[in-house]
Amino acid sequence: TLLNVVRMRYADAPVFLEIASIINSYSVAGKASAAATLPSRTDPNVFNLGTEGTWSNTPTVTYQPVLGDRFTKSMLQPVPPIAIFQLLQGGWPPEIVLPTVVGSINELRNTYAGVGADPGFRQLVESLSRIQRAGGLGIRIEPRKDGSAIVIVLRQNGKEAGLADDARQVHALLGLEAGIHEFDIAYGLVPRNRREVAVLSRSMLDVMLQLGFGVDLPAEHAKEGRALPGRATAGEAKAEQLVHIRSGTQAPADAYTAVPYKGYWYWIDDTDIASKRAFTFLLILFSLAETGQSVAVPIVTVPSR
Repeated sequence: TLLNVVRMRYADAPVFLEIASIINSYSVAGKASAAATLPSRTDPNVFNLGTEGTWSNTPTVTYQPVLGDRFTKSMLQPVPPIAIFQLLQGGWPPEIVLPTVVGSINELRNTYAGVGADPGFRQLVESLSRIQRAGGLGIRIEPRKDGSAIVIVLRQNGKEAGLADDARQVHALLGLEAGIHEFDIAYGLVPRNRREVAVLSRSMLDVMLQLGFGVDLPAEHAKEGRALPGRATAGEAKAEQLVHIRSGTQAPADAYTAVPYKGYWYWIDDTDIASKRAFTFLLILFSLAETGQSVAVPIVTVPSR
């Protein structure tokens, strides 16, 4: 996954693989020997004892590329808005979920290609984070005549200090109707009315592309124009990086994950908790992007002899 993130920053095609089968074979063997001889002048030993043992493990993992319709549905389709808010309700903080998966919400634009987000988007994330910690954020699926609707619930009263102020700020930032605490969620750029939250979510490829702007490009590659340009290395945009991917000529001694590419090493430092958490969240997003199609289940074979 890290290699694909780096490749996309360099405008190279990513390659996705899935495990088709796992075959593991173990073998254990042993031998013992003993012999008795008459002593002689050259060899006074009477008894000779010997032991021998062998153990081998030969795993075979078969990979196959993700292509065609499965690639389109899992990598190119946007993450469903319901999945985004289910992650929030499941405890994932808005400061990770929204900057990673959301491109815009009610026309508040997120960071894109290293360019900083709208100030209102950052304020929205901060307010929703405080509301979530106060237990004031919920979601439910409501059946209707034209199908099911996703409803987000914002609690505006409680013992928590500032909860009502944060709820009012969310209303103002999203242009929602005052005094209403339940709103429909839809995929799109512009809401149809003041009781709807329009979420323009990203696809998995888009998420990985945005993570790529957190790569510290080698000065030589940046000067030669080998990678996509971006403003993620300066000023405010650097503070909004989703992950910090370091680079260097030598392999790192203490890394969460590292890959070599184009003569350099790229890694996430094992002490960078924020980047590790964001990268782990990316791996969880891959499971949300699954299409539900039946695939060959990995097989584990352990022969007995």
